Amino acid sequence: MHEETVRKLLALNQDFYNDLAVPFAESRARPQPGFQQLLAELPNPCDYLLDVGCGDGRLGRYLQARRAVKWYTGVDFSAELLARAESITMGDFHQRDISQPGSLYGLGQYQAIACLAVLQHIPGAQNRQVLVNEMARSLMPNGRIFISTWQFLSSERQQRKIIDWAAVGLTESDVDPNDFLLTWQRDEFGLRYVRMIDETEIASLAAAAGLQVVGQFRADGREGNLSLYSILEFV
Repeated sequence: MHEETVRKLLALNQDFYNDLAVPFAESRARPQPGFQQLLAELPNPCDYLLDVGCGDGRLGRYLQARRAVKWYTGVDFSAELLARAESITMGDFHQRDISQPGSLYGLGQYQAIACLAVLQHIPGAQNRQVLVNEMARSLMPNGRIFISTWQFLSSERQQRKIIDWAAVGLTESDVDPNDFLLTWQRDEFGLRYVRMIDETEIASLAAAAGLQVVGQFRADGREGNLSLYSILEFV
């Protein structure tokens, strides 16, 4: 993918989350069902957890309410979502652009790292690999990384949100296979770039970072299978 297209897709998603931060966060107010299964997979004890693309800190509040982590650190590019997180979630928060190299630099190492419904918004295979590599470098030797990716092609309801790239001045030849443009509408309207990341791509990303997939499950959504959760450890 050309760098110009990468920049355009990143700007598209940044505009979406900046402009629709409040309604989007409100549409995700409840914990995802998959959180409960992740809870059982956390290292025990888990003193420190890093949430990459934390949004308003929903995962942190869920884990803290269950005394599952001692300290929660959240990273996100959106100042508005981070401000919301700081006001209702205990922890420390950092504004970082996780689409760029070095976004996790200086944050230390963690027993657990979560990256939920985030990797799918990073355009370009190399850029996704850079983020997974950085999470691996931030992971303690016996730690675990938890990644969830949206399996929207599994749902006819979600497939109806897919629209032509012409809506943002692009064509299919500009993007990679399994890249899509989706609408979002709940009181307000928005467009997002989303990549369909399946089990094969997760395994490839993990292997290139010196990690292995040690568990996977589906959860979330009306259908109960709209998120693929992957659990990664060092090889």
